[in-house]
Amino acid sequence: MENSYLPIALCSMFFYGLGDVIFKIAARKGLPSHQFLIMQTIFFLPSALALGIASSSIQFGIPFLYGMSAGVTLYFALLYFATSLSAGDVSIVAPVFRSSFILSAILAIIFLNEPLTVYKILAFFLLVIAAFLLLSNLNVQVSRVAQSAKKNRTIRTLAIATILLGITGFIYKLGAIAGGNSISILTGQAIVFFTLAFLSCYHKEKKIIFVWKYLYLGFSAALFLFLGLYLLLEALKYGPASTIVPISQMSFVVTAIVGIYIFKEKILWQKILGLACSIGAIILLAK
Repeated sequence: MENSYLPIALCSMFFYGLGDVIFKIAARKGLPSHQFLIMQTIFFLPSALALGIASSSIQFGIPFLYGMSAGVTLYFALLYFATSLSAGDVSIVAPVFRSSFILSAILAIIFLNEPLTVYKILAFFLLVIAAFLLLSNLNVQVSRVAQSAKKNRTIRTLAIATILLGITGFIYKLGAIAGGNSISILTGQAIVFFTLAFLSCYHKEKKIIFVWKYLYLGFSAALFLFLGLYLLLEALKYGPASTIVPISQMSFVVTAIVGIYIFKEKILWQKILGLACSIGAIILLAK
């Protein structure tokens, strides 16, 4: 059925959005990003391995290697994303972070010869406008004197996270078209992510730290991100990355709504207009 991948991509979007909300909750509780990522990976890796073994679907080959590559870029993308959330509103940081799909789509169009339609061009244009509107309202939680410097550092950190996530989305598509199943790619990624999380924590703390009282946050983030990623990889088997990755990464619509109503973040006209542009882009990309 034509566009049968769209419901899968939309479900991926929903779970990614919930995962980003958990990241913000962890940041508000003061949990360092490198410690929080450990709390996730101790659930994520066993889940991927258990599902792969139970379904006998783990295949060691090129797709698995793509998954390992994605593990490197995704780890540092989430690390910088979590750091950005400690200073900025989730209803601003998450939309910018998830706009990484622009890079994923551009790479797919350039290197995989995916079609560049008028709708996609208009969608990308709307997303650029949305990013500018949202970043103009990035208020960091520091004194007025230090606000400018802190805001610039937050924007740089967020930019690095966004670029890395965009590259990750493109790697997922390469793994999907290389004939790999979703579990093989997930498992390859999880193994590398697990290793980097533990090495990073040991490098910073000189020991491995488990913050047991926040174990529920690690489990929740791992569950939502696992479901979001699995559904994304499934959708990529049936449709173009330049459409599917943008839709799945529109999870910031879910995150922004939660941020405004649960975390009581300010409702400003720039934020509303930025989110409206993003939603308009979803509609265009679905055509």
